[in-house]
Amino acid sequence: MRKLQRYLFMVMLVTFVLSNATVTFASNDETVIRLLHYTDLHAHLTSHLDLVADGVGEKATTRVVEKGGLARTATLIKQLRAENPNNVLMNVGDTFHGGVEALFTQGNAIVAPVNALGIDVGVPGNWDFAYGPHITRARFLDENDKFFLFRNSEDGEPRWRDSLKDYLREGGSKSQMLADIMVAGTEKPNYPNLAANVTFKDDNEPFLAPTLIKEVAGVKIGFIGITSDMVPKMHESLSIGLNFLQGESAYIELINRYRRKLNAAGADIVVVMSELGIQKDYRLAQLVEPGIEAFFSAHTHEATFTALTSKSGALVVEAGNDGYLGCMDITLRAGKVVKRDWKLLPVDNSLAEDAEVKALIEKARAPFLAKDIDLYTGGMKARQHLNQPINTVIGHTHTTISRYESLESDFNNLFTDWSRGLTGTELAISPGFRFGHPLIAGELEDKTVVTGEITLEDAYRYFPVSYGMSTAQITGENLKVIIENLLTEVYSADVFEQAGGWVSGFSGLRVELDLARPDGQRVLALYLTDSGKQISESDTLTITGCSRPFDTDDVLCSAPGFIGVAPVKNIKTGKIWTVVDLFIEGLNRYRIPKKIRRDFGDKNASKIWPERPFIQPLTGIAVTGN
Repeated sequence: MRKLQRYLFMVMLVTFVLSNATVTFASNDETVIRLLHYTDLHAHLTSHLDLVADGVGEKATTRVVEKGGLARTATLIKQLRAENPNNVLMNVGDTFHGGVEALFTQGNAIVAPVNALGIDVGVPGNWDFAYGPHITRARFLDENDKFFLFRNSEDGEPRWRDSLKDYLREGGSKSQMLADIMVAGTEKPNYPNLAANVTFKDDNEPFLAPTLIKEVAGVKIGFIGITSDMVPKMHESLSIGLNFLQGESAYIELINRYRRKLNAAGADIVVVMSELGIQKDYRLAQLVEPGIEAFFSAHTHEATFTALTSKSGALVVEAGNDGYLGCMDITLRAGKVVKRDWKLLPVDNSLAEDAEVKALIEKARAPFLAKDIDLYTGGMKARQHLNQPINTVIGHTHTTISRYESLESDFNNLFTDWSRGLTGTELAISPGFRFGHPLIAGELEDKTVVTGEITLEDAYRYFPVSYGMSTAQITGENLKVIIENLLTEVYSADVFEQAGGWVSGFSGLRVELDLARPDGQRVLALYLTDSGKQISESDTLTITGCSRPFDTDDVLCSAPGFIGVAPVKNIKTGKIWTVVDLFIEGLNRYRIPKKIRRDFGDKNASKIWPERPFIQPLTGIAVTGN
């Protein structure tokens, strides 16, 4: 009888212990830390269409699905946190830039919904610097931090105020009124942001904190934050007063140095949150010293369903864009990592919308859906004027249009065709941006019917920028240089030569190339599509493209080497034609073809996404020709 009582007591005791244990503990006192990885929101407050791979290998195709939406993301975050309360939510990459609500409010409309997610630590993306140095500092620095003014001292060098607080207290001259208003009204994230690779030029002090240690369930987690290295290449004005670390060896040294510091400070786990892109992060993971558990990548929008392994032992992952949420469970036993599990979860319409975040989104979007909306951007050359609700239908499509290809895309080809059609030039060029969701007509996999309507909001998704349209001339020699540089920045086998988005779009141009040749040698021949004539280096051609605020008169679509750049006036308004206005005019004037042309021919026939898992090849394209 006593044996039976003892047995029943032990069963009850074990049952009690198990029923009161959390999922963070397994056998042998294992602790599981959950790291949630959210990346590249690009100011997408609501759900949207997205293009995803369907299948693997040579038979892979693509399909369009509905994904994203911050209210659904909030629901998934709460579900994953409820499963394991020992967690950290990371936000890496472009956040406050990318849509119409962001563009017309300098990112302010995006801040409150993002802050409601409960983010613990973040890293800004390259586009978060795009509003200019005033907004960048006002958004990410504390009021007691050093702040840069556009005013110049007598020797022409930028003048610094001791703090943002002092700057706002002093006020500004009449010429500074706009900057004062912009800075004073800048909304700020409620979580710390890191950037180990950015310092002030005058004293080499960190612009943002380089690292953070956060203790969860007795485990100290060290975070190294790395923002994009390409901000100075976007435009020199965006990096005024700041140094952005450059080069593979410099990043190896930086990561090793901060990893050692974090370990010395007691960190049990060290991870890297990086906006360099997965190609560079994967390369660095092969070369850094052991001790980094994971690189959480952003910038390149690649969806890694299976974590990449590396020589250093670090896992490398990227959580696509705002349509996914990454989750890595790191198991420790006696303070040592014994297991790492990664999964990439879709943010889709199977998730209910979180009521609190949904209300904040509706509040942020309400002014943009109002019939009496009347807003201007701050662009100096081509101010964008919004005087219609963003759900206004501006056109229709009966075929799928997207920008999901690294070499040549439907959208870029369509837009450049319209550009040169409206201006009468021989060629046209458009930026190789990664943002912009598919435009389609038809039925999604969940039987949702998509009518093919294109709205004003869609236009701003493709062009969330205050760019004007310009015409210019270019020699055949310089045109080839520009294309070679674009191909290097996307396909170089030396991934630290890569930069920017994908290859720019062109119209009027047929390109014969070999992606397996070395950098600077991929273009085999260029031809005018209208005449079939081969372009020689001495030829001078007319071209249409985009101009950014503060561009010099030899730059189109971020590339130098043009002659006589001049803005294009919209004859209806007498004002400079903006990229959005030209897109709308193209929709009104031209019919979208059922099949959109392809004019880039790769002699190497390089396998691309979706046949290969990465839209931009993970290690570039290996050189096999010369």
